[in-house]
Amino acid sequence: MTEPAKPRVLAQVAPRYLAGGGDPRWVTVPLQNAFRWQAAHQPLSPGVRLTSRDQQAELLLSPDPDQPWWTLRHHGAGEEEAWTVTFGARTPAEIVATATDAFATAGGSRAVVPQDVLGQAGWKGSPNTGFVSPDGHLAVTRNAWGSWHITAATVHSPWNAAARRILVWEGLLTSRTPSRVVAAVFTGLVSPDPVLRDEKAMVPFLRYSARIARKRIPARQAEEALWERVDRLSAQRPNRALPPTPGLPGVPLPRRTR
Repeated sequence: MTEPAKPRVLAQVAPRYLAGGGDPRWVTVPLQNAFRWQAAHQPLSPGVRLTSRDQQAELLLSPDPDQPWWTLRHHGAGEEEAWTVTFGARTPAEIVATATDAFATAGGSRAVVPQDVLGQAGWKGSPNTGFVSPDGHLAVTRNAWGSWHITAATVHSPWNAAARRILVWEGLLTSRTPSRVVAAVFTGLVSPDPVLRDEKAMVPFLRYSARIARKRIPARQAEEALWERVDRLSAQRPNRALPPTPGLPGVPLPRRTR
C-alpha cells in the first residue's frame, strides 16, 4: 500500500538577500490582480511582460542568463523622466516586490531619504561612500550619475578563509528612480524578517551563508500569504480613473481557488 505523500514544507531563511529567487508570483500576481496590470500575450515564451493600465510602465521577467531577469521600467510622462530598475536572477522576489509595490501604490505621504534607511539599520558607511551590510554580504553604492548599484556576494566555502567570493545577484536603480521606490527597496534589504524557501532547491553556497531556522512552515501558508497580500494591496490601489481593460470588457481576472 502506497503511503500518502507528506505535506510540503518550507524553511525560514535570513537574511532575505541570501535566500535566492523564490516564487516570482510574489511580484507578478499582485500587479495583475491587485493593480490590474495587463499581461502581454507571448505564446511559447518563458518571458513575462506586464503593462500598467495607463501604458506608462511595464515589468519584464526575462530568464536570460546574460541579462537582468527583472526589469521595472517607467517610460516617463509629463514632467516625470524615464527610469529603470533591474535585478538579477537570484534576487529574492520579496525584494523585487518592494519596488513594484512602492511604484504601484504611489508610495506614502512621508518623504524618506533612502540613505537614512540603511544608516538607521546600522549598516556601515555613509551617503558619500556607500553602505555595507553588517555581515559584509551586501553593498549599496551610488555612482557619479546618481544611479544606485546593489551587489550581494558570498563565498563558495564559508569555512575556507581563502575561498573566492561569488556574486549572488545585483540590482541597478537609475538616477531618476523615485526616492520612494529606492527607499522601499532599501527597507526590504534591511528587513530582519525571514522569507520562506524550499531548502533543497537552494544552491549550496547560499545554504552555507544564510541562516536557516529549524522550524519548518507548511507550504500552504506561503500560498495563503500570497493571496492575503493581494487583498491588502487591492485596498491600497490608487483611486484614479483608468482606461478600460483592452479587449476584455467586464471580464474579471482569475482568483485563487480553494
